[in-house]
Amino acid sequence: MNKQAVIFDMDGVITDSEPLYSEAVNLVLAKAGASLTDEDHRAIMGSSIDFTWQYVIDRFGLEGTLEDWKPSYDHAVVELLSSNVIASDGLGWLLNALKSLGIRIGLATSSQRNWVEAVLSRLAVTDAFDAIATTEMVEQAKPAPDVYLLAATKLGIGPERCIAIEDTPRGIASAKSAGMFVIAVRTGSTAQMDVSAADQVIDNLGHFEMDWLSG
Repeated sequence: MNKQAVIFDMDGVITDSEPLYSEAVNLVLAKAGASLTDEDHRAIMGSSIDFTWQYVIDRFGLEGTLEDWKPSYDHAVVELLSSNVIASDGLGWLLNALKSLGIRIGLATSSQRNWVEAVLSRLAVTDAFDAIATTEMVEQAKPAPDVYLLAATKLGIGPERCIAIEDTPRGIASAKSAGMFVIAVRTGSTAQMDVSAADQVIDNLGHFEMDWLSG
């Protein structure tokens, strides 16, 4: 097979967790009497924690720095992820199918490591991933290619032999910049976003075509 690895984004791909991040922001913002709009949610979707909170601080004119707001947000996120996430349709089938073919499996996410651990533990898929790359492991977050390039390096597979599965324009741009074949999966949270830059678009992970591994 030409492709030897599949690298998943986390939020919106293996679980439709994007709404939980906005919920966590709103839990923290409630102390300031503010809340995100739908437009705000779209602006921060798929971004790093630093991007998210700099946006929120600027948007609402909050006092304090990133480091003042991030601990409360981190706590709220972990609580929500640990008790609310469910596996995306087709995830179990796809992971098992890839494993049976000897395909290496990675994760490349804008989330931080403790959030990843909460999600993978909740979904009981921690052992399915051969390599994990998170936002704090790289210099630049998505849409820069850093996190996908790191995932490929940790897998020991060249990026041109990797398929990335993403759900947002920012994530698609990251994987494409890394030189990967990119599949966009639609979710309830991202269905209206422009994913036309992806090489293929599917409605859920169960629609992944094994023929793409030979492309």
